[in-house]
Amino acid sequence: MLLSALDRLGLALAGVVDGLCDPKRWRRTTLLLVLAFAAAWMLYGVIAKSSQDLNADMAEMVIWARELALGYPKHPPLLAYVVKFWFSIFPLTDWAFTLLAVTTVSAGIYLATELCGLWLEGEKRAATPFLLAVIPFYTFFGLKFDQNSALIPLWALTLWAFMHSLETRRAGWAALTGLAAAAAMMTKYWSAFLLVALAFTTLLDRRRVVYWRSSAPWLTAGVFIVAVLPHVVWLVQNDFPPMRWVTTRRAANSVLDYLDSLTEYSAGTLGYAAIALMLSVILFRPTRAAIRDSWFALEPVRRPATLLFWTPLLLPIVVAIVTKTNLLSLWNEPALNLMPVMMIASPLVLVSRLAVRRLAAIVTVVTVLIVAVSPLVALALLKRGVENNAAYASLTAEAVEREWHETSDAPLRLVAGPFTLVSSAAFYMADRPSTYADFSDYLSPWATPERIARDGMAVVCPADDAACLAAMTKLTTGSPAGKRIEVTLTRHWLGFTSRSKSFVVVTIPPRI
Repeated sequence: MLLSALDRLGLALAGVVDGLCDPKRWRRTTLLLVLAFAAAWMLYGVIAKSSQDLNADMAEMVIWARELALGYPKHPPLLAYVVKFWFSIFPLTDWAFTLLAVTTVSAGIYLATELCGLWLEGEKRAATPFLLAVIPFYTFFGLKFDQNSALIPLWALTLWAFMHSLETRRAGWAALTGLAAAAAMMTKYWSAFLLVALAFTTLLDRRRVVYWRSSAPWLTAGVFIVAVLPHVVWLVQNDFPPMRWVTTRRAANSVLDYLDSLTEYSAGTLGYAAIALMLSVILFRPTRAAIRDSWFALEPVRRPATLLFWTPLLLPIVVAIVTKTNLLSLWNEPALNLMPVMMIASPLVLVSRLAVRRLAAIVTVVTVLIVAVSPLVALALLKRGVENNAAYASLTAEAVEREWHETSDAPLRLVAGPFTLVSSAAFYMADRPSTYADFSDYLSPWATPERIARDGMAVVCPADDAACLAAMTKLTTGSPAGKRIEVTLTRHWLGFTSRSKSFVVVTIPPRI
C-alpha cells in the first residue's frame, strides 16, 4: 500500500526526475527544484520560529556589522560584511534573516549537485539533491545562518572550482579556487582542513606533474594570500584573538573528556547522515562489494572524491589529539557535500529511474509534513520555553528602549548584559546599538570606558541571574545611573502565552 502510494506520487514527479536525468536540462531542473526547496523551508522557518526571537549567534553578526573590522574575537570577518550587505537590501527583520539562511543552504545544495555531477550522471546525479535534502545540515540546522552553515556553499564552490582547475589548469578556475577558499577561511578557520585536503589531493592525483608545472596552483595560492592578508595582519597585531577564544573554550580537561568529544563528533556526524544512508540502502540496495567500492575508491577517477571527502572528516581527529582539543559534530556541516558520490558513484551501485522517483516522493512527503506541523512546533516552543531567553528578546528591547528614552534624549548606542540576551535584544532596537556582551572587554572591544562615558549605556539582566545582577551593580556604582526598574514580560502568540519572566533594567546616561 505504502509503496503503491509512493509510486503514484513518483509518477507525478516523473517530469522533475526526467529533467534531472537529462544532460541538457539537469541544471535548469536542479535550480527549479532548489527554489522549491527554499520556498518550503522558508515557510517552515518563518512559522516555526514565529513564537521566539532571533538566535543570539545570528544577532551577534549584526552587531559585528555595526562595528566593521578586519577580525573579531571569535571568528574571521567575512560574515559581518555579508550581513551588512544583506540588510542594506532587506529590512532588519527575522524573516529577512531566515531568507538569508535558506538562500545559503539552498545555494549549497545546488553547488553540491554541480560538484557531485563531476562523478555522477543520469539517475545518480538526479538522486543527489534529494539525498542532500534529508541531511539536517541543509534543513533544520541550515535555518541558523552562522559560520558552519555558511561554509556549505563555500566548500562546495571551492571543491567544484578546484576539480575544474586540476583538470583544465585554466586561469579562471584557478583564481576562483583561490577566491572561494579564501572566503571559506575568512568565514571559519575550520576551512584549514579543506585547504589540506586540496593540497593532499593534488599530490596524489594522476595529473599532479602537469598540474604543478602549470601556473594554476600558483595563481590559486596568490589569489588566496592576497585575499586573506589583511586579516592575517589584523591577527598578528591583535595577538590572534579567535585562536585564544578556541583554546580557552574547547580545550579538553582530561582524556575522558576528549574521548567523549570524539564519540559525539563521530557518532553525531554519522547520525546526521543516517537518513540519507538509510534511504540509499533501502532504495538502491548496494551489495557489500559495492559499499566497499563506493566509500574507499582509490582508482584514479574517483580518488580525488575519496580524498576530498575523508580528509576534512578525519584530519581534525589527529589535530585534536595533538592539541588536546574537543571536537563538535556540527562543525562538519560543510563536509558532507560529497556524500552522494561516496554512496552511489561506484559502478556496482545500480540506481534506477523508479528508485529516484521513490526517493523524490519520500523527500517531498517528508518536507510537506514538516511544513504542515510548523505551527505546532511554534506552539511547543512557546509553551516549553526556549533557551537563552529567546522568547523575550524583542520584549526586552522594547522595555530597555522605553526606559532609556525616559532618562536620556540621546540615542541608545550600547546595551550591556548576558551575551545571549543583549545580542538578540539589540537586533530589535530602533537605535541599532552595539553590545557590551557578558560585560566582557574581550567579546566587545568597542565598549571602551571612553565610549561608555560618551554614549552612555543601558544594562539589562534576568531577575534570577545573580552573576549578571552583581555585574550590573558593579558597573553602575558611582555612575549617574537612571532609576532601576524591574519588568515582567510575557510572550503572546496567536492567543497563546508563554511563561512570564522578570528582567531588571538600569540606564547609565552619557556623561560627556
